[in-house]
Amino acid sequence: MNEEGALTASTGARLEEAFRLLANETRLEILFALYDAPDRAVSFSALNERVGLGDSGRFNYHLKRLTDRFIYRTGEGYALLFSGIAVCRSMLAAIDADGHGVEPFALDSACYNCGESLEARYDHEHVVVRCPHCGRGFHDFPLPPGALAGRTTEELLRVYDLWTRAQTVLAANGLCTWCFGRMSSAIVAEGPPGELTTGGASGERENPVERRVRVVHRCDRCTGDMRTTVGESVEAHSAVVAFLHEHGVDAFETPSWELEFMWNDALVTVLAEDPWEVRLTIPGEDETLSVTIDGDVRVLDVRREQV
Repeated sequence: MNEEGALTASTGARLEEAFRLLANETRLEILFALYDAPDRAVSFSALNERVGLGDSGRFNYHLKRLTDRFIYRTGEGYALLFSGIAVCRSMLAAIDADGHGVEPFALDSACYNCGESLEARYDHEHVVVRCPHCGRGFHDFPLPPGALAGRTTEELLRVYDLWTRAQTVLAANGLCTWCFGRMSSAIVAEGPPGELTTGGASGERENPVERRVRVVHRCDRCTGDMRTTVGESVEAHSAVVAFLHEHGVDAFETPSWELEFMWNDALVTVLAEDPWEVRLTIPGEDETLSVTIDGDVRVLDVRREQV
């Protein structure tokens, strides 16, 4: 994609060619026969037998169309390239086994803002976690419907929470989990023009306006992006994990929506905008942890202070 996010002519042509190759039942059967095979490589005759085409000439034609794009030839036969594995896994993940939706249900978690119970739902292949009472949003992120298969709603949320947090950690470290390109992170201001919302450990906002800071992780290759809070972007930092552990909180066993520092804008202070310098303050029982980051979401300073 180009800088505006539109497909370039060359990229579009390559994608069209790749999808055209997959628009054939026999070729898909070949890919899945290799995917399901107990061995990495399968001989020509064994693969043809698995697919059941019979005609070796026609089978060889389809095999050649896939070779070097989704499969490769070895001394033992044929095997999947990573692109072939990705195609099979993407199709399996997209299979809608249990429907596209899960009706809203209450969580055993309280909203940090109003204290009422949070609510979750699975809507058009997105997991949404929000407070139905004060309207605070926590999550709204896609999850393939394959994640629903054989799982209770509690198990689904656990898997989703681990998955999205892993995605954020990888994005913050420069890896796009969609196309595996290079990702860059940057602080941005969201909301109407005006002063940025800032706060402190007390939780009281100095500037009670809607404008706030967020972190955008954008892939240089596919231009896919993730928008996270400052807290989400630094939650896996060793100092944050250690601080929470010392205060009786398991950072990864506790659902993300129960960790106030990940969502409460009152805990974020904008120290400077040009260049960006933002401080997140995480309160503990008798001390606070302050993590200061720059515009590229690099940690500049970590400091503990008694309260």
